[in-house]
This record gives sequence, C-alpha cells and structure tokens, in this order.
Amino acid sequence: MNLQNVSLNLIVFALPIIAVIYIYMGIKLVKQKVGGQFNYFSALMLCSAIYAVGYFLSLNSQNIEMMTFARNFENLGVVFIPTFGILFMYQFAKINRPRRTKYLLVAVSSFLWILYITNPIHHLTFDWVELIKVNGFSVASTSKNWGYYLILAYYGFFLLNTIMVLIGAIKRSDSQSLKKSFQFILLLMQVSWIAVLMILMGFDKYIDPAAVTILFIAAMIGVNEVKNDLFELEINRWKQTFWNIGEVAFLINAYHEIICMNPAADLFFAGRKESVTEVLRILDRGDHKRTPVKIRSDGDVSWFYVNKNDFDLKRKLVSYMLVDFTDRHQAEIALKESEERHRLLITQMAQGLAVHEVLFDQSGNPVDFRYLDANDSYEKLVGLKRADIIGKTALEVAPEMDKSWIEKYGQVAMTGQPIHFEFYDEHVDRYFEIVAYSPRFKQFATIISEVSERKKAEQEILYLSYHDYLTGLHNRRFYEEELGRLDIPVNLPITLIMADVNGLKLINDSFGHAMGDKLLKKSARLITEAVPESSIVARLGGDEFIVILPQTDIFQAVEVINNLKAKTANEKIGAFEISISYGYEIKEMEDQDIQEIYKRAEDDMYRHKLYESASIKNKTIELIMNTLYEKSSREMLHSRRVSEICKTIAVEMELSKDAVNQIGAAGLMHDIGKMGIDEKILNKEGLLNFEEWQEIQRHPEIGYRILSSSNEFSEMSKYVYEHHERWDGKGYPKKLKQEEISIQARIIGVADAYDAMTCDRTYRKGLSRTEAIRELRKNAGTQFDPEVTRIFVEKVLGEEV
Repeated sequence: MNLQNVSLNLIVFALPIIAVIYIYMGIKLVKQKVGGQFNYFSALMLCSAIYAVGYFLSLNSQNIEMMTFARNFENLGVVFIPTFGILFMYQFAKINRPRRTKYLLVAVSSFLWILYITNPIHHLTFDWVELIKVNGFSVASTSKNWGYYLILAYYGFFLLNTIMVLIGAIKRSDSQSLKKSFQFILLLMQVSWIAVLMILMGFDKYIDPAAVTILFIAAMIGVNEVKNDLFELEINRWKQTFWNIGEVAFLINAYHEIICMNPAADLFFAGRKESVTEVLRILDRGDHKRTPVKIRSDGDVSWFYVNKNDFDLKRKLVSYMLVDFTDRHQAEIALKESEERHRLLITQMAQGLAVHEVLFDQSGNPVDFRYLDANDSYEKLVGLKRADIIGKTALEVAPEMDKSWIEKYGQVAMTGQPIHFEFYDEHVDRYFEIVAYSPRFKQFATIISEVSERKKAEQEILYLSYHDYLTGLHNRRFYEEELGRLDIPVNLPITLIMADVNGLKLINDSFGHAMGDKLLKKSARLITEAVPESSIVARLGGDEFIVILPQTDIFQAVEVINNLKAKTANEKIGAFEISISYGYEIKEMEDQDIQEIYKRAEDDMYRHKLYESASIKNKTIELIMNTLYEKSSREMLHSRRVSEICKTIAVEMELSKDAVNQIGAAGLMHDIGKMGIDEKILNKEGLLNFEEWQEIQRHPEIGYRILSSSNEFSEMSKYVYEHHERWDGKGYPKKLKQEEISIQARIIGVADAYDAMTCDRTYRKGLSRTEAIRELRKNAGTQFDPEVTRIFVEKVLGEEV
C-alpha cells in the first residue's frame, strides 16, 4: 500500500468537510465577543478553513498556474494561522496585550504572505516549483529556500509562545477545570513539533505533515471550544432558572469550584473567610425543608434549607439553592422559648393552676368535672397529688363536695364568663383567692392563690383602723360610727361616761412617755373591767376615754360610775397613784341630740377634774422630787442647801415672809427638771461631753413644764425656768439679761453657783469659801446680779463669819 496515496485520498475527501466546518464555526464565533473583544478563535477557524480550501484546490489543480493560485490562497491561511493562534492563546489565558503587538503580528503574517506570493519574482521562498501527478491528484514538488524556513520559524515562535503562555496560565489559575483545559491545549500543541521536525528532516517529500498537523490541531481546538460553547449553553440555561430568584443559588463543578452564581450568592460569599469546600461541607449537612444549616457571617447567624441537585451529570455540575430560613427559624426558636417560658411560668408559678373538663347530664346540666392537668403549686396549695386526681372527676376525689361549686364552674365553662372570688377553707385553715376562666368550650381553668397573709394583713389594718394601737380599745373612729349605729329608740336610755386620766402630761414630762403609756394601758384595763360586757369602751385620744352604755338609766349609770371609782382606787403605777376623773350624761328622749349628750358628759367630767386634778398634781410633784432625790442623794443635799441660801438672801434683801417662803420652795425644786435627764448623765464621774451638756441644759425647761401644770407651783415655775440665765444675757434657755430675769431667779442663780463651787465633785475638789467669794465677785455684773452678789457676800457670808 502506498502511504502517500492513502494520505492524499484521506486529505482530499476530508478537506471539503473540514473546510465547511471551519467556515461555519468561524462565521458563528466571529459574532461572539470575549470580554468585550474580538473573538480570535473565530479568525483562527476561518484561517484554517482558507488553508483547507486552498489545499483542496491545489490537489485538484490541472496546471501550474492554477496550482500557484491555489497555493497562494492556501498559504494565506498558513501565514495567518500562527498570528491568530498567538492572539487566541493570549485571549484564552486572559492576558491582555497592547494593540501594537496585535498590529505587529498581523504585519509579520502579511510580510510572509507577500514574500510567498512574490516568489516567482525573487525565488526567496522556493527556488522552483513543479507540478506532478500522483493517482490523479496534483502535488507540488519544490526546492525550499530561506523564505520558507522563515515561515517555519514563525510557527516555531508560535509554538514556544503558546507553551509559555499556557504554563503561566496553569500556574496562575486556581480553577481545576481551567487548568485541565489549559493542559489539554498545551499537550495538543506538542504535536506540531513532529511536523516541524519532519519538515526539517526532509520527510515532507513523502507526506505533507503540515496539512495533517494544522488540520488536526485546529480540529481539536475546535472540539474543545465547542465543548466550552456547549458548557456556556448549560451555564446560560442555569442562569435562566436561578439568576433572578431572590434566594442564594450557585453552580459548582466536580472540583468544588463555583463556576456561576447569582447576585444573591455573590452577596452571600462576599468577604467570607471560609473556603468554598468548607462552606459546601456545612451545606451538605442540611437538606430541603427538613434539616436547616447554620451559617455565620460577620458575627451574624443565618439559617438555610439546602436544595441540592445534579444539574448536569455528564459534566458533574451540581446546583445549590439556599432558602433563607433565618426569620422563620428565629420565629420557631422564639415560639419554643415562649412555650418554654409559659411552661416554666405555669409549672413554677406560685399560684396553683388546674384545668378541668365539665361533665353534663342528658339535659345539659353540669353534674361533675374531670381534672385534666395541674401544676406543682396546685398540689402544695390544695394538698392533692397530681397522680391522684388527673383523669378523675371531682366527686371521685371529694365525694362530699358542695354541688354549688359544680354549677358555678359549669357556668364558666359554658358561657366563657370568668369569675373571681375568695373563700376560707376550714380543712386547711387558709384563705384562697380563685380566678376561674374558660380556655375552651366546656372546659374551665382555676388559678388559686393563697391569700392568708393578705387577709391577715387586711384584718390587722381593719383592726388598727378601729382600735387604739396602745391600749387595744376601740378608737374615736369606731366610737363615732358605733354611736351613730346605736343612737336609735330601741337603745334608749343611752348613757355616755367620759373618763380623763389625771396627771398624764406631768408623768410624761417627769418620768418619760414609757411611764405615761403604762399609765394609759392600765387605766384602759381598769375601765374595761369595771363596766358591763355589753358596753363600748373607746379611747378618744390623749388621756380621754368614753364608755357607751345602751339601755342604761341613771341608776345603772351611777352604779357603773361607783364601780369605776372603786376599781381605780388605790391602784398605782410604780409609786404614782392612778387618778381618773369621770363625768356622765344620759339620753332619755328620742329628740335629744346625742352630740349634746356627749358635750354634757364632757363638761361633767371637767367639773370633777378641776379639784381632783390639782390634788393629784401636787402629790405627783412631791413624788417627782422624792424620786429625784432617790436617783441622786447629791441632788437632795444640794437642793436643800440652795433653798436655805435663797431664803437667807431674801431675808437680807428685806423681802416679805411669803416671798421668802416661796423662794425657799423654788430653791428646793430648782433642779426638778433633772427628773427628765438620764440618770447616767446625772451621776457621771468626770466632765460631761458636748452632747451630755446639751442634755443637762434642758432641765430648766423640763422643770417649768412640770411645775406649771399645777396652780400651786405655776408662779415659781418661772423662777425655775430662768435660774440659769445670766446678767449679761449669755445664759440659757432664753438668753434673758439684767432686769428681764426675775429677782427670785437671780437669787437662785447666785445660791446655786456658790453651793456648786464649794462642794466636792468626783472630777474636782470643792473651792474654799474665800475662793468661791473671789469667783462670785469676779463674775458679778456678767454672770450674776451685782447687787444680789454683794448682799450675799457682805451680809450673808459676813454674818456667818
């Protein structure tokens, strides 16, 4: 078999088909832009088609002229194939080149073609060309010159440039699919070196390797581009479905590379630190509307349902669509959290909660109800275990239950109207508040709260609102309401007894309010014990009490008064005798005003108090002085010495006998106010601090209040009040000066100071008489009245000398 003949036959029959294919692809692809630029692959295909047509015509040429024309047309494709091949490789590898490079390459091809077609003139390409026939086909026999090898060198440059461009593209690319495509073209281009070597070694005389190589490579590149074109068609088909949807959608290849994504996916992957493989690993855990996956982005958490499908099995393309489930997921979480909160609220709430279903008879009347559920607090409050009541009826749990409860709850379940009430359960000795409402038809729920403490507090408040907190008796508010209630004809005659405790203010000022409170409480008890049980005893305020005696005439009233006086006689609080003044009045006629009766009873009480109170006050003052002396023997001796000195000075000042006696008594009681001072301060060993000294300075005012309460001592109370004032106005408590101070107070001031200076104290020894006189003279006109001081020193002390 002649290899050359076989090759020629294959080429001749294949060339028309190849040419038609190349022309079709070139025309179709030339319309397509690549990145906004001219598609150089289309130009490469057109050049290959020109070469195939020219080669076909050359083989079928009948003479040398026709062959020359055909070879010129053929070589037009030959010289421009490397130019557009170089530009296609740049475009394929996404390498931009300046226009001057493109123009230069076109100029080189144009030069080589001109060099070729002008060969008959200069014979630089071929020394000679002859036409020979082989099996009916025309074959050119040539003698090659350096111009031919220049074309061959241009093809070598094309091959080397292609290798460098593709190797660089392989290194730069992160896409496995692109690397695979680059590697295919790179490997394909190595076939060209075989043709170059065969030509250089002269084997082209037996077979033309250039034609086979060019057509083969162009065909393979065309197949690759057709595959890419079909791939683009698949991408466009995917885009038509997923590009404009609002959900995240993207397409990946077998290498887990994203080859296309819609705008939503572009935003989804923007700035994401994880690799696509890591994201896909997360997404593959989820499925469509069953298991959502969690994706973190910039600190935010999103949830997606993953819809994954094989888009193109042959090309191993997988499409992902992510349905954003975040809002719904958060809503479901919120719902679950809400349900959990409500569950915890119900199970852990302090109130008892139980749900029931009402059971009806054939007539539609409620006859029982069944427990459906109850929380822990219901068990604790009611004392019934859930396990013992759930599923059972109320009559099974408590057969003795009052049927009215069933009717009441049945109305709630049927009408939906809630009820709210309180009741006392004597079995557990507790008060409960119950709210019953209907969660659904024929069911009711009860919320039970124990209100025992609240009821107790309410009862205490009610008790305090109608009772006196100190004595426990009814207060004035209760008295007024009860008097209005009892003031009806059936209760006539009505007796009102007023009672007033004598000396209360004096006791409070002298012995403190604690002693006064004891007096009031004991007086209240004595009054309550002395009156009939049907009486209403109330404390009106302060030291006043009142007794209401319905259906009590004058004889019975007198008997009650006598019982009260007998009950309080000889009763004491400590050493203090209890004294209570009484007055009464009786309402006998319906038209009498009860308030007028009250006024008459009060007036009657005050008439008795006028003479009873004076006597008790005098006794109280004597008791106060004795108590003070018991607290401090030093005070007793001091008071007696001051009293004697005061009387001596008064005599020397030629005051009347009554004035002398009065000033003596005032001197004796000048420190009675110390009864209201703490015993620890009075008997303190050492100097007093500032606070203790301020407390001591209160005793003139306390003494005044004690003595002024008695008519007998009211006048001398003023002397006691002023006895620590100074002649220069720097004393206390009113800072009076000179003649503003009573003469009696000025005398007491000198006598008190002299005795204080000459007596020993725990923190100092007393002054001698001479030293004391020196101090008196020194302070005469500042602290002391100079005239009183002179008379005391010259006449009183002089006589003693």
